[in-house]
Amino acid sequence: MSAETCPTNDATSTNNASSSSAEVLTETAILQQTCAVYGSASLALFVAFLIVRPLFPRVYNPKKAFPAHRVALADDPFGRLSWTWRVFGASYDDIREQCGMDAVTTVRMLEFGAKASLVCVFNSTFLFCAYAFLGDAVRNDPVRELSLSNLDQGSRGTVATAVAAYAFFGAAMYFVRKDLDWFTTHRHKHLSEQRVRNYSVFLANLPPEMQANRAVREYYEKFFHRDAIVDAQVSLNVPNLEKEVAKRKKLLAKLEHAMNVKKVKGVTPRHKTKLCGGEKVESIPAYEKDLDELNEAIQTMCNDMMGGGATSSGEDVETAMSICERRAKTEADKAPRGEGSTFAKYLIDPASSPPRLANAPTSRDREAAIPLDPVQGAAKLKAVILGGEDGSPRNAAFVTFDSLSSASIVRQTLHQREPWSCVPSEPPNPECVNWKNVGKNHKSKKIGGLISFALTVALCIFWTIPVGFVASLSNVQSLTKLLPFLQYPVDNYEWFSDVLALLAPLILVVFISLVPYILLAIIKFEGLIEIENMQHPSLFTKLASFTLIQTFFISTIASTLFSSLQCILNNPASAFRIVAVALPSQAGYFIQIIFVQNLPALGIELLRVSAVAQNIARKIAVKIMGHNVTDMERNETFMGLRSLDNPLGYEYARQIGSKVILAQMVLFVYGCMSPITAYFTLLVFLFLSIGFRNQILFVYPPISDSGGKLWIDFTKISIGCMVVAELILLAVLLLKEALIASAMMAPLIASTILFDRYLKRRHYYITWYLPMDECAYADSINESSGATCESFKGAYLQPAIKDSSPAFPEIGSSSESGSVHKAAAVGTEPDCDQHLMKQTLNLKEDSMQSQQKCTQDNLESAGTGDDNKSERANEGGSRDDIAKSHSSISEDRTGFFSCESKGIQVGSNDEVNTATK
Repeated sequence: MSAETCPTNDATSTNNASSSSAEVLTETAILQQTCAVYGSASLALFVAFLIVRPLFPRVYNPKKAFPAHRVALADDPFGRLSWTWRVFGASYDDIREQCGMDAVTTVRMLEFGAKASLVCVFNSTFLFCAYAFLGDAVRNDPVRELSLSNLDQGSRGTVATAVAAYAFFGAAMYFVRKDLDWFTTHRHKHLSEQRVRNYSVFLANLPPEMQANRAVREYYEKFFHRDAIVDAQVSLNVPNLEKEVAKRKKLLAKLEHAMNVKKVKGVTPRHKTKLCGGEKVESIPAYEKDLDELNEAIQTMCNDMMGGGATSSGEDVETAMSICERRAKTEADKAPRGEGSTFAKYLIDPASSPPRLANAPTSRDREAAIPLDPVQGAAKLKAVILGGEDGSPRNAAFVTFDSLSSASIVRQTLHQREPWSCVPSEPPNPECVNWKNVGKNHKSKKIGGLISFALTVALCIFWTIPVGFVASLSNVQSLTKLLPFLQYPVDNYEWFSDVLALLAPLILVVFISLVPYILLAIIKFEGLIEIENMQHPSLFTKLASFTLIQTFFISTIASTLFSSLQCILNNPASAFRIVAVALPSQAGYFIQIIFVQNLPALGIELLRVSAVAQNIARKIAVKIMGHNVTDMERNETFMGLRSLDNPLGYEYARQIGSKVILAQMVLFVYGCMSPITAYFTLLVFLFLSIGFRNQILFVYPPISDSGGKLWIDFTKISIGCMVVAELILLAVLLLKEALIASAMMAPLIASTILFDRYLKRRHYYITWYLPMDECAYADSINESSGATCESFKGAYLQPAIKDSSPAFPEIGSSSESGSVHKAAAVGTEPDCDQHLMKQTLNLKEDSMQSQQKCTQDNLESAGTGDDNKSERANEGGSRDDIAKSHSSISEDRTGFFSCESKGIQVGSNDEVNTATK
């Protein structure tokens, strides 16, 4: 089938079809009904929020009600109505510092949409006149009479369209340029703040000789002073440790619940040892025994990772060193130009100078050289060779420096001659690190990215069918041809066509809302080192592209979907012509979509319907399951249901990618063709700005902040949308045989493309890094104020290793205040009180400190010769202390729980340590 025979390429037939459809329901009627139904619903929700907002501060101002989320901006909730304009009084700096960089950039995105809409509203003052008085192609439809569709072929009024395009897109590019300067300023302020992320660097694809903490330290000590490196953490493979720590965490929750049940209700809890046929046992002693075993198992794992404490025969050591030597020779053979690393040469020829910096022995070599227990020797040796057991290093590390200058230099430095070796980048926040992907090599990431892209394309193709069907609901004539049984209700019930037209955008919005969850599962293939969530920039990029393709291509040609697709496959160049024919007559449909997608959803969001429903369901669930003994249990997340005092962060990627980008694209495409669209987009962006400012100031905590990276992707996609909108407008003008207006559009399109290339040369790049003069200034301020980075030490230590210390139960308070006792509460019997204080404040403190010292110091340090001997002696002493403490705790566990049963409570680890000091 040729392009000329495509159904949608015949402008006359399309206009006739549109006119025929208009007899059933005009665009003006559709918009009137949309405003009457969805506008009324949105207004009702907004009024309801105005009423309940001051009555329930715990629901609508959790940042003030709960100390854990408190910020200064939320102290003044403003008046019942005055908040709608007083929320604009919060400065960008305050929003950035207290709500996050993503929050302040989203505010700016919404303001960009509002400013662009205002320009179109200004253009409408002369476009309405040109379309109304210079054309008469449309009758009995005021909305289309005030659009480009009303102009005849070759009409002079199309020159006004081209002039409006210059004013609109020129203003949009000006706003982008100004916003880029604004973003650069705030991005640099964000990068200069004293956050562990700003002072750290993530190193991917480390070479073997750098896969050790000390080796990484010594590498950077070559360029900086010795104290410049605050911390260096090479990631380790600890799957078994992670599994045991997770198992212990679940067991600890069960034990604490059982202890709380006994304390509050006075009932001895029991449980079955097996789901089917197991005997009933007392929960506290059984869980306590399991906890002891897990503590001991985790302790043993940590000791094994440190190399064991016993000696072994010389054969094991010689065998391990011979393996190291063979590995070094292999490395030397594979090195370019026949040169191996310094470490390889040193192992082959011990008489040569020992390595000083990056060429320190690998952690596998050091582990192989450490004497092992005879029983564990063979297994440990196998783990060293294969690298698949706990303790083997990954090829990635997190390095934290004591100054912004050092971190900035390292991030922009070429470390190795190999293209993908030792690649530095900005790390995510420590709590957002996706540890299972840390250490993946470049090849596996590229393959995962390719799989993710292929799945996204496949989803976009298969999603075409439901979206095309839903979009066709608004075109009753096409729908009755597709489903003939609908012809009877359409002919006999006048209201039936109206219902279909109103349901079409609502059903499409529901379909669009499902896409983010599918794409979230797809991006997991990419091997991202940041936890994949609804705020991730990768999700935003895919979701925005998916939404634009499905909405402005599939929805536009829905009435002749399959024939149009066949035409495009035969002649890809016909795509713009097909869309250009269909788009001018569908302004009302797209206004419906953005209206339904944003305003009712905003009312539901302001009322926090989902959060309130979750809280009610959670209260019912905890009551049924008995998980409401203490205030801590009543308020924590249970079965995926969150409490009101534990709100989720705002899902920036999902909201912007599926809503804001779509509204902006509608504005770009129809701002000049159908200026009435700008009035609706202005209303949408204005209400979104008001509602979003309220939510970030009073509700949403700054969780998983990307540092403003979403804004960069948003700007790039926005400029791409401008180019596409200009090309569509050019195609429409060509179909109108408006040669002068079409010629006027060519320089505008070229200017926009050049503007995009200009920004991509350097402007985006400077937002990624903090300039050196600003680094030096921030470092001097920190030095003069006495601020240090010591608190950053261990921030990027893997959670399983960080939580490997012996775990102890915490008993919550059953009082309404929800407080937890800061230390051992005063017991009814002095003997028990003294016993508990001794057990908790002495044995627990000693064991935790010894364990942390053993784990942290040994993972950081690794040496050879006499240094290793002294370190192993220290490690052995630490392990002896831990073993003694653990034994004492186990022996006195009975006394510990007997005191608990008499009303004595224990605080958290931090609280006990505070009491000890």
